[in-house]
Formats: sequence, structure tokens, C-alpha cells
Amino acid sequence: MLAVFMTASNLAAQDTMTVRSLRIVDVCSSERRWLIAPTLGRITSRDSLMSFDITIGYDSSITHPIDLLTEGTLSANLDFKPTMNLVVKGEMRIAGFNIITPMVGDKPVFAVAGNFAGNCSDLDTLSIPWPPSFNSEFKRLVTVFKNEPIISIAAAKMRNDVGMWIEEDSVIILGNDSVGMVAFDVRLPGLSNISAIATINNSDTSKAIVTLIEMTGATILRTERSNGELHVAFKQSGNAQPRIEATFRNVTTSLNEKVLITSKLSIQDSCTCVWPKLTDSVVIKTENPTVRVSSSADERNNNLLIIDQIARCYCDHGQTNSINVFNAMGQLVGSTSDQLTNETFLSMHGLPHGLYFVVSRCGKKRTVTMEMK
Repeated sequence: MLAVFMTASNLAAQDTMTVRSLRIVDVCSSERRWLIAPTLGRITSRDSLMSFDITIGYDSSITHPIDLLTEGTLSANLDFKPTMNLVVKGEMRIAGFNIITPMVGDKPVFAVAGNFAGNCSDLDTLSIPWPPSFNSEFKRLVTVFKNEPIISIAAAKMRNDVGMWIEEDSVIILGNDSVGMVAFDVRLPGLSNISAIATINNSDTSKAIVTLIEMTGATILRTERSNGELHVAFKQSGNAQPRIEATFRNVTTSLNEKVLITSKLSIQDSCTCVWPKLTDSVVIKTENPTVRVSSSADERNNNLLIIDQIARCYCDHGQTNSINVFNAMGQLVGSTSDQLTNETFLSMHGLPHGLYFVVSRCGKKRTVTMEMK
């Protein structure tokens, strides 16, 4: 009875072979190597392990076996070194044997290394398509198989040359309801078809706000505003270096104010290998003179110019503008209606000789120029 019980117990015993995955693949590294090794646990001389023939299934589209390794394994001192057969696609078959001395130790049977051709969303679960075979004297009954998958990650590297750069240190917007433009260069050297989000932070939206966003070198996917931040999600066009042009409007009536605008970039691709560290900032200065007086010779005044007795009022887009002409007695002698175009013109050719005051209006900003005719 005891003999029968012991025999049944041995037949029911199950030994496990585990295929260990000993290296996580970094798809951002120049060396995308994986390493696997089957192990049977501790092997003693009484187990009488002399030979093995093990087949491991793999995904040939992302896993490429290259090297069969024996150092530090049970196969290190075999009389007939193990060989790897890759004739069957998706299967690596490794076999080796000894003649006199059994394999002993708490080591893997062998190891296989290769290259990973997938991306960070891929993994290879491996498989045991055929039960392994060992020499007939081997005492273990290997019937349980476990596989650890080959896993990949993307360990992003910091790059100080990738991110946002602003051309100006400061931008002046003269007059309430006037606008100014800030250009943000998105720097992506060596990268292509990147999906990213450009974040533009406004320190005080009660003084200046973004009214228009335009972009070249990329397709804007969406824009979102939250607590003074403008998020511009975009897709880079090939290897183009995108540029964002943001139009800011002066919405304060204070005489002089300053607003700090900061920018940063975050790449949204699931397998990105770059962490943008280039950030930049610009100061927007808002000024609101009630009346600005200049001579007609002052060509720095871009809002109002008089050339050959033609008064020209230029306003940034989105503003109402007009021109009024008064004589020295304060009488209105010429005017235009309110215009919604960028430029308004008024001829003074029909007026008699004398001193005139030409008043232009851009939104709430007035500009006065004296003109002698």
C-alpha cells in the first residue's frame, strides 16, 4: 500500500519551467535589446539532467532572436553546446546535451538575446508551442509552463533645444481695444509628425487677452482656455518647425500696465522619447494715452499719417476707426463714418489754406495731428 501511495504521489507531482524576461526594452535607447532565459529552479545531480530540447514561441513582427548565450547558465559546460534553430517562423528551438556529467545548479538552462522592433505599446507574451523534452533519466516531471512577457517602455530624455521660443522680450500695445502680435517658435529639431500641446500662460487676463491664434508648419487640432492658460493642441507637418502667432488685445483702461506671458511645450505622442525643456516668456506693455499729439512729419506714428493732403488712419483688425478734421476755430470741416476696415482715408484737397487738426480714432484711442495747408 505504501509503495502504491508513493508512486501515485510522484506521478501527481508537477515541476514548472519559467521563461524569465530579464530586461525591459527602452524604445528610446539606441540599443533595443531583450533577454530571456528558461529556468527549472534548482537542479541537483540526483535529477540527472543530461539533455534538453526547448521551443519558445514569439511574435516575429516585433521580436528578433539573434544570440544564444550560455555563460552563467546550465549550458556553460556542455559537451555539445546548445544550438538555436529559427527555421520555423515565430519559434526558436534550442537543444543541447552532455555525455557524462549531469547539469547542476540554480541557474537558467540557457539565455537568448535579440532586438526589439516594436514600440512602447507593444509586448510579446511568448509561448511554449511544444512541450519541452529532456533525457529519459531526468527525474523532474515538467508540466507547468510560465512566461514573463517582453515589455517595452519609453524613457524620455530631457532636451533643452526642444520647446517654445519667443522672438521678442516685450511687446507694446498702445490704447484700449488695440492689439499686438506675439510670435512663438515651436522648436522640434530632428523630430517629425509630432503631436504636442503648446501652453501660453497669461498672468493677468484683465489687462490683455488672446483674440486670435494662427499657426504655420502644423495643423491645429483644438484650443482650450483654462484659468489664464491657452492650450493649443497641434500635429506637426512632417519635419517643419511650427510657428504660433497670437494676437493680444489691450482690455485695460489703465495708463500703463505689464502682463507676463510664459510658454511651454508638452509632447503627447504615447512613445515620445523627448521631454521638452525649452521655455520662454515675454512682457506685454499696455499703454492708454487719452490723446496723442504729433506733427505730420512724425512718421513713427503709424495710426495717423498725412501724405499729399490725404489723411490715412490705420487700425489693427477688429477695431472701429474714423477720421475727423477741425479748423483752427474748432469747426468740423471734414469727417468719415465709422469704418470696420483696417485703413480709413480722407482727402483734404478741397479745404482752403490754413491750420487744421486731424483727429483719428482707433477703438478708444485718439490721435491728433496738426497740418498746415
